[in-house]
Amino acid sequence: MDMEVAKLTLRKVAGRMMMASVLLGFQITDAAENLDGESLYTEHCAMCHTAPQDERTPPRDALRSYTANSIFQALSEGIMRSQGEALTSAQRTALAEHLAGEAMRQETARQVQQCEQTMPALDLAQPSNWNGWGNGLSNPRHQESAGTRINAGNIGELELLWAYGHDNASAARAQQTVIGEVMFMGSPSGEVRAMDLATGCNYWTYTAPREVRTAITVAHADGQDGPLAVFADTANTLFVVDATTGEERWQADVDSHPLATSTGSPVVHDNRIYVPVSSGEVSAAGRPDYHCCTFRGNVAAFDLGSGERVWHTYVMEEATVVGENSLGNPFLAPSGAPIWQAPSLDPERGVVYAGTGQNYTRPASNSSDSVVAFDMVSGDIRWIHQTTPDDAFTMACALGASHPNCPDAGPDVDIGAPIVATTLSNGQSVVIAGTKGARVVALDPDAEGEVLWSIRVGRGGALGGIHWGMTFAGDTLYVPVSDRSGMSSDASNRMPGLHAIDMKTGDTIWYEAAPERCSESGGACMDVYSGPASALDDMVIATSLNGHLFAHDAQTGEVVWEYDTVRSYETINGVEAQGGAIDSSGPVISGDYLIVNSGYATFSQMPGNVVLVFRLPQ
Repeated sequence: MDMEVAKLTLRKVAGRMMMASVLLGFQITDAAENLDGESLYTEHCAMCHTAPQDERTPPRDALRSYTANSIFQALSEGIMRSQGEALTSAQRTALAEHLAGEAMRQETARQVQQCEQTMPALDLAQPSNWNGWGNGLSNPRHQESAGTRINAGNIGELELLWAYGHDNASAARAQQTVIGEVMFMGSPSGEVRAMDLATGCNYWTYTAPREVRTAITVAHADGQDGPLAVFADTANTLFVVDATTGEERWQADVDSHPLATSTGSPVVHDNRIYVPVSSGEVSAAGRPDYHCCTFRGNVAAFDLGSGERVWHTYVMEEATVVGENSLGNPFLAPSGAPIWQAPSLDPERGVVYAGTGQNYTRPASNSSDSVVAFDMVSGDIRWIHQTTPDDAFTMACALGASHPNCPDAGPDVDIGAPIVATTLSNGQSVVIAGTKGARVVALDPDAEGEVLWSIRVGRGGALGGIHWGMTFAGDTLYVPVSDRSGMSSDASNRMPGLHAIDMKTGDTIWYEAAPERCSESGGACMDVYSGPASALDDMVIATSLNGHLFAHDAQTGEVVWEYDTVRSYETINGVEAQGGAIDSSGPVISGDYLIVNSGYATFSQMPGNVVLVFRLPQ
């Protein structure tokens, strides 16, 4: 990063902090230097973490499994940064060390070997490529037999080739991209690497200011020689670098809201980047003094070569003051409806599809928990289909309905999985959404989202239902279901596992329950499918919060292979690494290789920090 870019980045961060202070209704000043971890916890954290009312909030005991560094990062620039703004850096350190029961760790000396060989030419047409999050414009998460030698007959021969450890992290959540024999990967520290797939040696490293949890998409720009790598960090900054050298070409701030973030991966097509925008405001609202809420979900389009913003479309009008809460602070609406997954593209119709989350305040908008169809050229919204109306929720509600920023809580069953768009063997085109409410709905893209069919595949809840992603091959949709939490205490219709659905009719072809591998009920180990699955022609590979990979026969659902990732690993970069829950990103299959992240401490799950690269024997 050159000096001018660094100055711009610092100005942007400072500006966001100033805007945040205005929105929060207080000035950021040096707090008194109380460095007693227990009293800091009592004052700033106990209301949420001592006896959490919501499964998304980890109890205090669970925080013991985090590293001090990851707690500090969450308070400084992660999901809890609004709460952390009331603390000095020294206080955040004292609090993090007290909760984790360990000192902040120094960075491990980087031991990733630099590649001696020149990076091979990047052929974007190779059938073995897994490019971007969904490996295709419509997020199929499917690798055809032409692109891999792995199948149900030989998957048991996979061997762990090498492991990479994310330093001082409690989660591994940036999915890998593979182009030929080169693997691209983001990290919690902001490092983006291009690595040799066979050896793990490093071709180049680019360091973004914040965590990069999006997948990298590699694409050619009009009028430029080499391919470009596209990604975003959690400060909602979009980066485009030379995919061969790692040299930055340009960067852009996508949404100026101080709590805007990028969790969903940008998608590239025809010299244009489509960037989904999510938000941490759902957590900031837990502060009673926060003036809730002003964020609104949006998608922005940029020219790949020049960085010019082509269009920027919000899914609702700008929030205005509609009343005041019990503390006398203003509350604003409409707000919310974040987009926290990769959009899907339909070039034939010229449409970008994205799913939205819940509103943060009331009155609710008609665009929350919805499939939104944007015009690819203009950004205009062509149509909206709402799957759950009048759903509003913030983490303030986890502290009780009387919290001044709880908007009469709805079920919080947004669309977290990317939208699926395809044309079936009978000629019918479908757009399919899966919700955290465990509902799968198929829409007609030629009839402004008219419902073709709708089914329920579990009881659903705030942590799924359908959480991070589906996969499809031919006419069959494969739907991982978590159902770890529920919208009611009735567990009779709980259906965690993998569901195969005929996309022509909505009929269930088969259902295979998630195998039970946890040694005891409760705790961080959970026998559910929350992460996205990936399909091959003859099997579907699902991931479990118990840390196992499970390969299901595509025709019957029978489990034909499994692998337990929960153990310690020696890594190529010398970082201590541990496997844990597998969530948020799914298996990548390319040629002879299978790649997966293991470890996801968020939501009281098993922590970990490892990237595992498997290969068939040569």
